[in-house]
Amino acid sequence: MSTIIFAAIEGEPLERFELAEAALVKTLIASLDGRHPNIAEMLVFKEDEDEPMAQDRPLHGLDNPIFHLHRCRQIKVAVNYKADTFNHKFAPATTIRRVTKWATKKAGLDEAEAQEHVLQISGTHIQPPQNAHLGSLKTDGCAIEFDLVRKQLVQG
Repeated sequence: MSTIIFAAIEGEPLERFELAEAALVKTLIASLDGRHPNIAEMLVFKEDEDEPMAQDRPLHGLDNPIFHLHRCRQIKVAVNYKADTFNHKFAPATTIRRVTKWATKKAGLDEAEAQEHVLQISGTHIQPPQNAHLGSLKTDGCAIEFDLVRKQLVQG
């Protein structure tokens, strides 16, 4: 048997990996040796978990086997909405969906209003997909800034 996982290294896209059933976190890191500078020093996060995984943790049998390798333990997120700015630190494997939910709650938006808003990287028109990881975005060191904006509605 083998273990199928999906993993991304910082800004790279998710890739499918097939590892031995007994694969550990350190097995994944070793299999990626040479793919990125300082890969051995990177932390491995399971999607939407706040703490990095221990090196001896098995990869087999986990629900939603999506992982993110990143050099930052946390990414400092600033979200601008109207005249307010909300700050929070998230793990690199945190999805944009989770950050958006946090931001709309901080902005005091009800559920209907929240559905009409998305995160947009400040100073750009880039609105990352909801399933993207924070660590996959080009960050300024270990920080990123977003604007909480209304979705552009296409009328046809």
